[in-house]
Amino acid sequence: MGQGGSNYSTLGFGDLRLSSGALYDGMAGTSIAMPNDHGINVVNPALLGMSNFTRLQASYRFSQHSVTARDGSTNQYNGEVDGILALFSIDTAMGLGVNFGVTPYSSMNYAVERVIGSAADSTRPNGRSSQIGSGGVSTIQLGASYRILPILYAGVSTHILFGLTSQTDEVGTSTYSERVRTLTGFDVRGLLLRSGLYLRPNPSWSIGAFVSGGADASYTVTRSVVGFFGTATYYDTTTTSSGTTGLPFSYGLGVSFNKGRTMLGADLEIADLSSVTMNVPQWASLGQFMRLSIGFSQTAAGYAPTFFDKLGYRAGIAYQRQYYTVNGQDVNEYFGSFGMDFPLGGSATVDLALQGGFRGPSTGLQEYFGRFMASVSIGELWFRPFARD
Repeated sequence: MGQGGSNYSTLGFGDLRLSSGALYDGMAGTSIAMPNDHGINVVNPALLGMSNFTRLQASYRFSQHSVTARDGSTNQYNGEVDGILALFSIDTAMGLGVNFGVTPYSSMNYAVERVIGSAADSTRPNGRSSQIGSGGVSTIQLGASYRILPILYAGVSTHILFGLTSQTDEVGTSTYSERVRTLTGFDVRGLLLRSGLYLRPNPSWSIGAFVSGGADASYTVTRSVVGFFGTATYYDTTTTSSGTTGLPFSYGLGVSFNKGRTMLGADLEIADLSSVTMNVPQWASLGQFMRLSIGFSQTAAGYAPTFFDKLGYRAGIAYQRQYYTVNGQDVNEYFGSFGMDFPLGGSATVDLALQGGFRGPSTGLQEYFGRFMASVSIGELWFRPFARD
């Protein structure tokens, strides 16, 4: 077992992080039409004004992977901070809420090793080839929501993208003690804009929608190649180039049904990444991403007679068609989730979520994964209602 993760994250921007926080992860990411009194919704900005409290949220995410390929299988893991967000509930009657924070946009984390050699030809040099990737793209986001009509909310948010991914490819031969190491880094800068709507025609049914897009992003590629004989360096060069790449255009639609403390919702999200030209090898192509999820939520009782009534519960299932194909095959992901939130006193909560599932084509590289997410959310009443005529 070692540090690593999804080998598919070597492509494009890496694994996209669609939401943030254990609360929505517990519902398999279902969030477009799922308001919550202590969750900070970064998918549909129209839902930012649904909380009575100003909140600060910090999250952590841990992943465990079992990766199987033609050459064998291995277990790998990785962990990372999953965002820090602040929500300012200015006026719930007007649906006026503002959020600010830093969250992951994508993550790259993989480790691969292959044996070089031939049992049929003993004169052929033997050695190893290893590839390691890490880093990702983050986003600084600022969003706001407003109540346009008694049943209609709208919101907008800006997402400033920045980040650095690092990919190391090292090939070595044991016969001649020779190694060649290539280090490639992508430094990305871009901007995405997102707008959302939330319609609640009656107390039971809700509809949400969002659309997101932006101009081309810029990136700088730094590539260093170093050759070794034993411990001596015989070759060392570094080149730098720059370019532009398209950013995803995405949109989504969600519906939810609410009865008492129970809410059931479904999301459909589609993103077009065919204009992304950064980090696309010859054996892969980028195209359309699709996510379909169903989520369940039961909020904690405000004045609960027992301890278990004070807990909130989440569950969900999801299907994702990834935005890349590998050797002409689509890569699909299926997973389920379960989550709980624990009160800490006052308006503070701890949200926990577990996800487990499968990613891969029917043949070739396959991944089974488990994910654990934890979020701490602390709230205070900063803006008190004032009298209106």
